[in-house]
Amino acid sequence: MKRKPRPPVEVTIDGLDGDGIGTGLDARGRRWTLRGAVPGSVVLAGGRCGSGTVLGVVQPAVDAVEPRCPVFGTCGGCLYQQVPLERQRAEKHAALTTLLAPLGAPGVGPIGTPGEGYGYRNRMELSFGVDRYLGRAEQARANAGEEIERAGRFLGLHGAGRFDRIVDLDACAIASPALDAVLARVRADVLASPFPTWAPRAQTGFWRHLGLREGAEGVVLLVYTTPGAEAEAAWLVEHAPTWGAAAVLWYTTERTADAAVGDLRAVLHGEPRLAVSLGGVPLTLSPLAFFQVNPTGAELLLRVIRGALRPGEGAPEPADVAPDVAPSGLLLDLYCGVGALGLALHHEFSAVAGIDLVAEGIAEAMRNAALLGVRADYRAGPAEKLLPDLLRDHGCTGAKSQRLAVLVDPPRNGLHPDALAPLCTLDADVLVYVACRPSSLARDGAKLRAAGWRCTGWTAVDLFPHTAHVEVVARFVREPA
Repeated sequence: MKRKPRPPVEVTIDGLDGDGIGTGLDARGRRWTLRGAVPGSVVLAGGRCGSGTVLGVVQPAVDAVEPRCPVFGTCGGCLYQQVPLERQRAEKHAALTTLLAPLGAPGVGPIGTPGEGYGYRNRMELSFGVDRYLGRAEQARANAGEEIERAGRFLGLHGAGRFDRIVDLDACAIASPALDAVLARVRADVLASPFPTWAPRAQTGFWRHLGLREGAEGVVLLVYTTPGAEAEAAWLVEHAPTWGAAAVLWYTTERTADAAVGDLRAVLHGEPRLAVSLGGVPLTLSPLAFFQVNPTGAELLLRVIRGALRPGEGAPEPADVAPDVAPSGLLLDLYCGVGALGLALHHEFSAVAGIDLVAEGIAEAMRNAALLGVRADYRAGPAEKLLPDLLRDHGCTGAKSQRLAVLVDPPRNGLHPDALAPLCTLDADVLVYVACRPSSLARDGAKLRAAGWRCTGWTAVDLFPHTAHVEVVARFVREPA
């Protein structure tokens, strides 16, 4: 017998949880966690408390503002465009204060760069499709029997929970103007081409994904397709130089999985490189290499990390390069990616040593270190396996003979237990933990405290305005023996 669907309930949203998601109580006192629910609002929720969905807004927050994006609420990438930016930060601070209270140290932020939090992203990844995702209002009209056109050729982002339906868009409010300009040109050209967009259920079509990245020399465009034939190749060779991008790279794939991956088929235009800088340090990266999506926010994050690496109490404060301080000691940079943070901080250390799982990123780090003349030791592999040898090779396992600073910037799941264990006993001057998931910092920080590290404070940086995400920088120092 088919169970009746649960009737929707009204939920009063009273804050954000530790992951930045709206949370509140219904009339029965049950606490709900609802993605996209705004503190101060009353929403209609369906499903279960722990995994419910917002079905509608009964009463908006009193200070609600008009979202800038026309597909806000359908796209799902931004959750809080209708919340003033300062209140977004206040709500995140309240959630972080509760979550990170076990660290036993004061916290500040999120601090952010000036402005309204739009136009900051330097990277986008879009998908092609044949089925349009309907927003809440359109879906209600369709449910009422109105004919809503869904089939066509589309380019945009996947609708929430759907691999086969696309939120069609020609611009993004949080993307940089340069990305939007290139997107508009390539979108119009490609969707008017004679070649079909990808149909994921039928596993047919030519156009798969579109990646855009902005660097110092302009926008690098990554086009992903199925292999195609001579006609498709000739079309791309003719049209790619007209899209306003500094470079266009063509990748092909026969994979059925919905992911922007493939083999490089050709460089259709420009040079296959991405020029960026961090803290005034120039870096040249592969177009596929990871780099922070908010360049001005990344500069602020770097300044906070630099301040955290220096002696002090309380929450780390942003700091600039000290011109009168000679470089000394070793910076141990774990989960270093392409080495951007460590290389940007190299003015203050005699050497940098880093570990990352992705071999391509380590190759980028080594190449840029050589170009900058930085004494560096980068190793590719799991941190939990490589860390003991790295510590031994740099004389870090016995009594401390030089200044030693540790910077960890792990993935969302936090530190692997076998990487955390040697850090717990390491005799270092300071350990700076950069968390993209604050709950991972709370868990790992408790273990560091139990092992004799003391948190002096944490600072949150608003790298991703209008979203649930926030970056947290925490400083730990050794308790006196």
